[in-house]
Amino acid sequence: MRIKAYIDTNVFVYAVIHHPELGGACSEILRDLKKEKYSACGSLMVAIELLGSLSRIDPTVAGRAVKLYLALGLDMLPLNVEVLGLASLINEEVNVGYDAVHAAIMMLNSVPVILTNDVDDWLKLSKQYSRVSERAKQEGYDIRLEKLEVVTPKKYSIWIKTLVK
Repeated sequence: MRIKAYIDTNVFVYAVIHHPELGGACSEILRDLKKEKYSACGSLMVAIELLGSLSRIDPTVAGRAVKLYLALGLDMLPLNVEVLGLASLINEEVNVGYDAVHAAIMMLNSVPVILTNDVDDWLKLSKQYSRVSERAKQEGYDIRLEKLEVVTPKKYSIWIKTLVK
């Protein structure tokens, strides 16, 4: 069984805008998604953030990016009231803003890996994950995920080689 990995919005943005430093690595992440080297997960939250962030550059590009994102065949995980409740709890504990929504989606769906360049917030959350997870369980959330692994675009090729032999 392939490992599940949630792809953060910034990976798509850097690939779309051909970011000079990270565009190549982010494009590799998306190529490997199509090759099914890992089980790629996403959510409507990513689509919403894509629309918002890319609209500042070009609304037409933003619209196309959302359509392409939705057509990728990702395992689209639900964005619902339970997610928002857990996201609020996560944000109280760690104060990571919108990333709390992504984290809640991952936790409720047992997705252990985040592919992201947003290192600070995700490392902060991953270091405090045990405490956050315990509080979530105490509040009645069904959390089975033991830890969160943060994989950046720069470290992606090393990470994927450990999975695909």
